[in-house]
Amino acid sequence: MDYRFEISKPDSNDFRCEIAINGEQTFQQFHDKIVETLGFDGSQMASFFTLDKLGNRGREIALMEMSAEDDEENGTLVMDVTTIREVINASCIELEYVYDFFANQCLKVEYAGEYIGDSADILPLCVYCEGNVPHQTEFESNEDWSYDKEDDEYDDRFMEEFGGSGHRSRGGNFDDDEDYRFGEDEDDYKDDYGDDGGEYDDRYESLDDYIDKL
Repeated sequence: MDYRFEISKPDSNDFRCEIAINGEQTFQQFHDKIVETLGFDGSQMASFFTLDKLGNRGREIALMEMSAEDDEENGTLVMDVTTIREVINASCIELEYVYDFFANQCLKVEYAGEYIGDSADILPLCVYCEGNVPHQTEFESNEDWSYDKEDDEYDDRFMEEFGGSGHRSRGGNFDDDEDYRFGEDEDDYKDDYGDDGGEYDDRYESLDDYIDKL
């Protein structure tokens, strides 16, 4: 049997789409057709959820397989091994398709009856799509993970101005850029303020005496 599904926004009437699919085809194929039709990013997570008569979510049909233990506990199905006819029946004729988990955006997917088309039709098939197509959150490649050398240079300038270079130098002929934070002998190290580790002169009995002399 071939099915017709009407897809719409849950809170608006400005978008309508109908997709026909065979009952032996999978939710993965259904998902792929939606992504193709609406121009979504297929690399993002997505899930179908069954809905009861009150609109409450039931079983999830996920894009990616979870652990076997999680599947058993939550009753989660997987798109690429779950056929349409396994889920759609008299007690389940409406689904929720979450296409944007980052913005918590979803579409309503309703069974609209049997599809009777041409024998040459290749399913799944977009029968029509009209109105304002919903938008999905977009991410540029390496947007959040790119290394910015200028940020590193800024950190170094900040340390040099307000707290030293952030590096410790070691006696002997070593590269000034090397960062010696730890070593076997503490006496081998000196900080940016001198060999005495930044301590005030012990000729003064107290810090107040030292300040008075200044």
